[in-house]
This record gives sequence, structure tokens and C-alpha cells, in this order.
Amino acid sequence: MRHLGIPTIRDRAMQALFKLALEPIAETTADPNSYGFRPKRSCADAIQQCHNALSQRKSAQWILEADIRGCFDNISHDWILQHIPLSKKVLTQWLKAGYIDNKNWFPTESGTPQGGLCKVLHKPPCGTPVGVS
Repeated sequence: MRHLGIPTIRDRAMQALFKLALEPIAETTADPNSYGFRPKRSCADAIQQCHNALSQRKSAQWILEADIRGCFDNISHDWILQHIPLSKKVLTQWLKAGYIDNKNWFPTESGTPQGGLCKVLHKPPCGTPVGVS
């Protein structure tokens, strides 16, 4: 069970500003068949792409669907820092912000909490299959 990351109002505002700056970069470099957390893309678009890819005469006969357990729990902070074009200082502060549970603070050494930074970055960090991110 991952902890729920609920950023402060100030952090949410800052993350929204960074998302506005990063989104055009992400949209020009992202896989064209990725649909998760993408603007102007829906589940129906992903279904249509699956139909297009799988209805060909030489299409694959099998589909592997998987949920990568612990993906966001274990994502490397070093990987994020190396691959996301964002201020390293700000990004490190968000990644290492930790969480509070029963009035106790716990640091974050790896991964991102639910509702946390990966949602802001909307970039699949776990080798998510095409069309499934």
C-alpha cells in the first residue's frame, strides 16, 4: 500500500506551473500511442488504437496485460532527476518531501506517493507498454 501524497496548496500551484511548462515538451517527445494522463486523449482513443493495431491480417494473436506491482513505489529518484527537464533543486525537494502519518514524518527515499509527482509529470516511468500508459 502506497501512501497518499497530498501536496500543500503552494506546492500544487507550483506543480501546476511546472506542468504547464513541461507539457509541450512531453507532448512532442511522448510515444504517439500513449494515452494515460495525456491532454485531449481518452479511453475511447486508446481502444480505437488497439483495434487499429490488432485488426490487421498480420497482427499479433496474443495480448499481454499487466499491472507492474510497485512501479511507482520503487521508481528511482536518480532516473527522474536525470530524465525530467526541470529544476533539479525543486524536483529534489518534491521527491524528498516525505509524508506524515499519525503525526510522524517519514522521508521518501524512492518512489512517488499516489497523487504525487508522477501525476504532475504524466510521463510513464516504468516501461509502460505502448497504448497502455
